[in-house]
Amino acid sequence: MNNIVSQNLTITPTELLQGVPDIPSSKYYMLRYLLAATLAQGESSLHYPAHSDDSEALFRGCRALGAELEWQDEQRQVLRVKGTELLGVAGREREATVIEVGNAGAVLRLLLGVGAMLPDVTFTTAYPQSLGKRPNRELLEALTRLGANCEGQGPEGLLPIRIRGGNLHGGEVEISGARSSQYLSSLLFLAPLLPEGLEIQVVDQLKSQPLVSMTLNVLEEAGIVVEHDRKLSWFAIEGGQQYQPRRYELPGDYPSAAALLAAVAVTNDPASRITLNRLRPGAEDGEALLDAFKRMGADLQRQGETVTLRGGRRLHGIELDGDKLIDSIPVLVALASFADGESYFYNIESLHYKESDRILDLCAELRKAGCAVTPRQDAIVVRGQPQGIEGGVSVEGHNDHRLLMALTIAGLRSRRGLTLCGVEHIAKSYPDFFEVLKHLGARITKPQEH
Repeated sequence: MNNIVSQNLTITPTELLQGVPDIPSSKYYMLRYLLAATLAQGESSLHYPAHSDDSEALFRGCRALGAELEWQDEQRQVLRVKGTELLGVAGREREATVIEVGNAGAVLRLLLGVGAMLPDVTFTTAYPQSLGKRPNRELLEALTRLGANCEGQGPEGLLPIRIRGGNLHGGEVEISGARSSQYLSSLLFLAPLLPEGLEIQVVDQLKSQPLVSMTLNVLEEAGIVVEHDRKLSWFAIEGGQQYQPRRYELPGDYPSAAALLAAVAVTNDPASRITLNRLRPGAEDGEALLDAFKRMGADLQRQGETVTLRGGRRLHGIELDGDKLIDSIPVLVALASFADGESYFYNIESLHYKESDRILDLCAELRKAGCAVTPRQDAIVVRGQPQGIEGGVSVEGHNDHRLLMALTIAGLRSRRGLTLCGVEHIAKSYPDFFEVLKHLGARITKPQEH
C-alpha cells in the first residue's frame, strides 16, 4: 500500500506573476531516450534528464533490466547509461525480476513490452487506487500472441502483472489505439529485439499520435529502422536490429510549460510576464499547445526555443481537438473557465484512463471551486467566467499531478482561494512546481499559515 502522507496547500488569488523559471525536461523523451540507451550495447549519455517520481520509477525499471546508470556530475545534469545485452539473448537464465513502477503508466506500458524478453518478470505498484486501476488488457493480449505468458488482474489486465517470456517470436500482431498510444509504442520498442521482426496493424482510432511520432523519432535516433504508413496505422520492423549508443539531449516539457503559461495568462495585471526556454520547436504537442494559447487571445511570442507570454489580456473561448495535446487539456480547461464565452474540448476520451479520470474528476473538483464545466464521454464544455470564481473550498487532486496543476490555475483566480489536498503527487512530473510559482509571485501557503 501507498504510505505517503497527504499534504495540503492553499492557493491565494494572485494578480501579478513574473520570472524566467527553469522547466522540467520532457518526461516523454526521458522515458524513450533512457529505454533506447538501456537497450543499446555500449555507453550512452542523457543530458538534462528529467527529475521526478516517474524518473525514479524508470531508473528502477532500467536497472532491473540490466542497465548500469551513473550520474556524471553532482548537479545530475548528465546521466551515463551502460546498456544491457540481456535482452538480446532469448531464454537466458536469470532470477525472477520484480519492477515497482510507482504511479507511472507510460513507464509500465513501455517496460511491459521489452520486459517480455525476460524469463520471468513481475510489475507492481504502490498506487493501487491510481495506476492499479489503469487497463493493460490490449497490450497483454498482443504480447501473449507473440509467445509470452501474461497474468494480470481481472479482465482488464490490472497490476500486479507477471510475464513469463524470454522466447518470443515475431510475425504479425494487431493492437488497439483507442485507449492509449502507449501500447503501440511498447511494441515498437520491442520489435527490433525479435529475431523475426514484427508487423503491427493498429485497429480502432489511434489516440495521442504525437507521442507515437516521438517514439518513431527516438527509434530513428537510436539507429532503428521502422517502416510505416502516413496514418500511423501500419508498421513493419525488421528483427535483429541493434540499438546504438548515443548522446541524447532532452528538451523542456510542454505539459509542464502549459501549467506555468496558464498561470500567467490567467492573471489580471498586464505587467505579468513569463519566459520559458528549452521548448523545442516542431514538436506536435508543443505547436498545438502554443496555438491554443494564441487562439484564446494570449499574448504569446516564440523565438527559437524561447517562449514569452504576457498576462492581463482578455481571453476568449475556443473549440479544440484535444488529442494532440492531451496532457495539457486539464490546465487549458481551467484557463478557459476565465475566458469570455464558451469553450469546447473534444476528442479527449483517453483522459478517462489516466492517473485519475481527468474528465469526471477534473470537472467535479472545478465545479466545487465554482467553475462552470460540463463533462461528457469524449469532451468537456466550459462556460467562461471572466470575473473569476468564489473559491473558499478544499479540492482533491485525486493522486494526479495534472489535476493539481489545473486546480492551481483555478485558485489563482478565485476570490477566496482554494485549498489543494494531496499536493505531494505533483512530484510525479514536476516536484518544484509550487516553489516555482512562489518565486514567480504566487501566494501559496500551508493551510495553518494562511
